[in-house]
Amino acid sequence: MNNKSMQLKSLQQGRGLAAMAVVAFHLSLLLQEPRYLGKAILLDFTHRGNLGVDFFFVLSGFIIVFAHQGDIDHPRQVADYLMKRLIRLFPVYWLYTAIFCTLVGLGFGSAAIFPETSGNWISTIFLIRLDSFELPITPAWTLIHEAAFYLVFATLIFNRKLGVLVMVAWIIAGGIVFQYPNEGFRSPLTTYFSPLNFNFIIGMAAFYLWKTSRYQALKIAFPAGLALLVITYVIESNWLPYEYVQIAYAVSFGLLIAGAAAWEADGFPASRFRLLSLIGDASYTIYLTHLAFLGLIAKFLTKVSGLVPINSYVFYFVAFVAAVFSGCILYLFVERPLLKACRKYLLGDKPAPSLATKVVSPNSPCAR
Repeated sequence: MNNKSMQLKSLQQGRGLAAMAVVAFHLSLLLQEPRYLGKAILLDFTHRGNLGVDFFFVLSGFIIVFAHQGDIDHPRQVADYLMKRLIRLFPVYWLYTAIFCTLVGLGFGSAAIFPETSGNWISTIFLIRLDSFELPITPAWTLIHEAAFYLVFATLIFNRKLGVLVMVAWIIAGGIVFQYPNEGFRSPLTTYFSPLNFNFIIGMAAFYLWKTSRYQALKIAFPAGLALLVITYVIESNWLPYEYVQIAYAVSFGLLIAGAAAWEADGFPASRFRLLSLIGDASYTIYLTHLAFLGLIAKFLTKVSGLVPINSYVFYFVAFVAAVFSGCILYLFVERPLLKACRKYLLGDKPAPSLATKVVSPNSPCAR
């Protein structure tokens, strides 16, 4: 029997849903400012949209093992792995940060953060947490966690046993620190040893669950994950704070990811949702740029509403769609060409590991 390949577009679509959840949450918060509508539109429905970040972290753990499982315990692959991760994370971020800082330097952006010290610039350029400074692109605080995870995973590639020890130590340290600081109060300790980093490990576990299970049996993971997500939300809303249920949220996302992959591998036609796939592809750009676009669009709509009354829900809908649409346009004409050029000149045009393809051995329990 020949090996076979399959598409996993459902997970990219999940990334798109998570990105839109984050946009919806931030838009509700933005509109409550007096200079806009002065009320938090739909916040009762979007206030947990920030869980999109938790989903991103879990999915990232899944993707990294998916793309680099063959590199584990092969130290010669460390440099190639790090270059691929650098290309995926930094060029797009650097470009948007450079544009943003230039605009702020020219006087645009009344609430914008601009690096002032050498430490601020080091943090901004290299995504390193040195103190409580928040990055010019505020949502990019999550990229510091991503970069840290990439380095931790590199130890697995260098040496499997060493990598396992490092990850175990990382988990233990996160359990000891156990802090979820708010914006402006994040420190190196509460970033690099945050319990949020458990999400990456849970994503890795989700991948191995998917890899070693039969698809028909694993399909139950999706409704199980959905049920756990609802139960966790109810518990958080009525009894326990986020800090004590965050791991349950992460586990629910891990089950959803493994279950969605199993459903698609067993024939579910995820490919028909093309718009959601595009939003998933554009999710990195949407995530990095949505606050800037929301601010611009809200200012424009506020001026228009001074001339023509605009229903607050129409205001919200137009701003939301315009921000997501703008991110998709930037992805198509900026991010995608930039990544293609970087891979061509830095990797010799090697195809980048992707969620799109998985080769299944006929002897694997995954094979149908």
